[in-house]
Amino acid sequence: MKKLLIVNNNMHIGGVQKALVSLLWSIRGEYEVTLLLLCPKGECISELPPETKILTASSAFRFLGMSKQDAAFVRDRLGRTFYAALTRIFGRSFAIRLMPQKKLSVFDIAISYFHDGGEKAFLGGCNDFVLRHVSAGKKIAFLHCDYLLCGANTPQNAEKYRCFDRIAACSQGCADAFLQALPELKERVQVVTNCHRFDQIREAAESAQVRLPQERINLVTVARLGKEKGVERALRALASLEKDLRERLHYYIIGDGIQKQLLCSMIEQEQLSSCVTLCGMMSNPYGYLKAADLLVIPSYSEAAPLVIGEAAALGTPILSTRTSSAEEMIAQTGYGWVCDNSVEALAAAMKTLLTAPDTLRKKKPAVIDNSTAKMQFAALLDFG
Repeated sequence: MKKLLIVNNNMHIGGVQKALVSLLWSIRGEYEVTLLLLCPKGECISELPPETKILTASSAFRFLGMSKQDAAFVRDRLGRTFYAALTRIFGRSFAIRLMPQKKLSVFDIAISYFHDGGEKAFLGGCNDFVLRHVSAGKKIAFLHCDYLLCGANTPQNAEKYRCFDRIAACSQGCADAFLQALPELKERVQVVTNCHRFDQIREAAESAQVRLPQERINLVTVARLGKEKGVERALRALASLEKDLRERLHYYIIGDGIQKQLLCSMIEQEQLSSCVTLCGMMSNPYGYLKAADLLVIPSYSEAAPLVIGEAAALGTPILSTRTSSAEEMIAQTGYGWVCDNSVEALAAAMKTLLTAPDTLRKKKPAVIDNSTAKMQFAALLDFG
């Protein structure tokens, strides 16, 4: 049984953390897994398989996984502020060189599960930890981002990726974006799609018992309310529709974030309160996701959002703007439709679907499982 070390920043709620939890449940019993968290905080820790062995960084690396809320003690607040300031001034690579860490050994394979951000962003550190402070036969880095659009395309990051034996991209689109920047690494890049806890998703949807008005066409977006998610574009697209069409739909927005107040203001200014509901953060959004007629993903950019597989598992079709993985994950799988990445294209696609509700109700994604993702992960580890 291979001994794996997987390094992640923390277990706060996020796409990478949810994907990691699902992966660990999917490979349970097949490998001897140790999970090292730079900072052992986050709601998703309770969702890990009970036998998961957890280690934590014993050095200042912990600050890279620590949110401001995690820094409860004065020494942590001062330490995090110090290294964040060094990163903003001199870059993350410089700051990391000042973080001594005892070397861990011995593992067959060490995996950096969380990608690095831009050089001046206090984000990442897992790649450096695996490369510098772990003794392992092989080393692998995961990519859960659009490398060209998230700020990661830097000379410092490129140097690190050249040191890994394999790079695992969570979709072909993510792999293609990475290879545009580093084509010389083509032979090392493999696609490993995300696993999901499908049974849990379906059970959670049933337990929520959400019932939405049948006389309306119900749209839903489940996302962090940040600029890159484009939720304000969905509101502008709705506002551009004819009044009688808006009166036949209702749009539920599930999530929280820095744009919440902006969205509230837009709903009031565009007089959308009768057809838009800001639901806030939900621990269980799956009831709404199952009850909705259409999942809307209006993002400016995406890697491989987990909500696509979640919607497909619940039989909800999807409309997405064109991002790095949308074509392969939505259009090619038959899960839904992809439109150009603009307000105008989003509005036109909405109008087409809303004026033909039977098209929505006939578009039911097929039953899916983790078999492909598990085979890809096994192949990732099986190299000489």
